[in-house]
Formats: sequence, structure tokens, C-alpha cells
Amino acid sequence: MKNSTSKIAILAMAPCALWASPAAAAGTAAWRCGNTYSDQPCPEGKPLALDDARDATQKRDADRTTREALAAGDRLERERLRQEKAQAGRHPTLIDSRPAAPKPEADSAKKKKKGKKEPDYFSAHDPVATAKKKAEKAEKAGRRSADKS
Repeated sequence: MKNSTSKIAILAMAPCALWASPAAAAGTAAWRCGNTYSDQPCPEGKPLALDDARDATQKRDADRTTREALAAGDRLERERLRQEKAQAGRHPTLIDSRPAAPKPEADSAKKKKKGKKEPDYFSAHDPVATAKKKAEKAEKAGRRSADKS
């Protein structure tokens, strides 16, 4: 039984081997057709030499570097997935940078007087000097009213 199975396998693989050799030979050639490259000849195309001029040591070094890069990529992907899984339970934090709304003052002293408008500018003054000026003004007004009578 084993003998017949191996014969069938050999017979099935023989045509594949015959078809594979021309395909392999054709797959190694490349042509430059203007600004494009093709694996099939084209009118006015130039065949390109694709032989690998590196020695065995250079090929091994390149393969090692490729394997290291793939391993680093896999390691970084696992790390990213681990971090995403750890962050899945956390919710985003809302940071509100708007200033808090001012609370209404209950003091009547802070309320604006009816009809009096706040000036658009700030002026510093001495309260003692202001009181003296008011007293002098009242005194003058008292004298004037006494003079008129």
C-alpha cells in the first residue's frame, strides 16, 4: 500500500516539476520599460541583471538584522496591546478650564447704587483728603446761604 501511495505522489508531482522550472527561470528576469519595471519583456525594454553580489557572510548579517527587526516589532506590538488592555478600564478625565461662575453677593453695600454708573477707569484717591474737601465744600455752601439771607 505504501508503495502505491508513493508512486501516485511521484506521478502527481512530476508535471508540477516540469511546469515549475520554466516559471522559475522566467521569474528571475526583469525588464525596465521606460519608467516602470516588469517581469515580462516589453517593446524597447532593457533586461536587468538581478544577481545578488553579496557573499554568504553579508547575507547572514542581513538575515539576522531582519529577524531582529521582526522580533523587536513583535515585542513592541505585545507591549502596546498590554498597555491598551491596562487602559481599557480607565475612563477619560474631563479637564474643565472655564472659570467658575461668580456667586451673587448678598451684601447690600456691594450693590450698585441706582442711577450711579461705575467709571470706565480707575482713580486712586486719599479718603482723608476727600473728607476734608467735602467738609470745606459744605462750609462754603453754608456761608453762601448765610450771606444770601
